[in-house]
Amino acid sequence: MIPYLRHAAHLFNARLWKPFVIPAWHTVARAALQHPRISVGIATGLILLTVGVWWLVVSRRPSAEELERRRREHLALHGRITDGHILDARTLAGEDSLDPAPEVLVYSYRIAGVTYNCAQDVSMLPDQVRGFRLDQPISLRYDPRHPGNSILVSETWSGLWQR
Repeated sequence: MIPYLRHAAHLFNARLWKPFVIPAWHTVARAALQHPRISVGIATGLILLTVGVWWLVVSRRPSAEELERRRREHLALHGRITDGHILDARTLAGEDSLDPAPEVLVYSYRIAGVTYNCAQDVSMLPDQVRGFRLDQPISLRYDPRHPGNSILVSETWSGLWQR
């Protein structure tokens, strides 16, 4: 079998590669060496191609807000529900909030003997948290594979008791 592969490789090299690719390469290399404008054009083309590929990769990357929205959506659809309680309501600066729609809710829950203390930024969901109560128990959704990954509210679901 090896002689057949060698023969096929020789045919590919002799009949397809050398007659077309090598003369084209020598022509381009000779022209690039003789004419500096061609060298600059090739270098510019390679740089533009690299920048274009980089821009495509970066422009398709989702923003932090989009990643957080996807996480909330995933947990709202697939997360398990458990009970917990709100520890505190704060602003994003870390101060206590008396506003009816706080920016951060700090909560606690217990799964399999482990207590998890978490916080959720709810500043993008003010309608979902308006009128919550600190003294009532809450329901929350968590990922069974990563129990620390949890939410109190999302765009389509809320575990808060409303007044």
